[in-house]
Amino acid sequence: MGIFPYLTPRVSSIEKFGTVLTCMDGRPQRKVADYLTTSFGVRHLDVITTAGTVRHIAEETSETHMLLRNLALSTGKHGSKHIAVVAHHDCVGNPVADKTQKQQVRMAVAHLRALYPNADVTGLWLNEHWIVERVRPA
Repeated sequence: MGIFPYLTPRVSSIEKFGTVLTCMDGRPQRKVADYLTTSFGVRHLDVITTAGTVRHIAEETSETHMLLRNLALSTGKHGSKHIAVVAHHDCVGNPVADKTQKQQVRMAVAHLRALYPNADVTGLWLNEHWIVERVRPA
């Protein structure tokens, strides 16, 4: 291991990454991480956050470029092939109806699938009980 065990190669061939684009709100973070590491079968998650993330992917805003740049780093440098877009009930960064947020998740998933056709792109919703639900196409 050497005298500097914390200095390791960027990504070994056995490590698998997934990427989650989610709100900065801490309430859903752990449940989403647990759900995604299990369902994606990955060891690590690159977590990309800002307030109301799903809105910024579904429609062009001042935050969109930063989120997509970070996603490109995750897919390019860490080789992530699994991407999740997450929204949640009671979002202060995107204070719209739950139904609207779920539609934004669908739009964001469609946008990311067009940008990353070889990736597994999933939409998730955390309801008022903080239970993770998959958002299916309408």
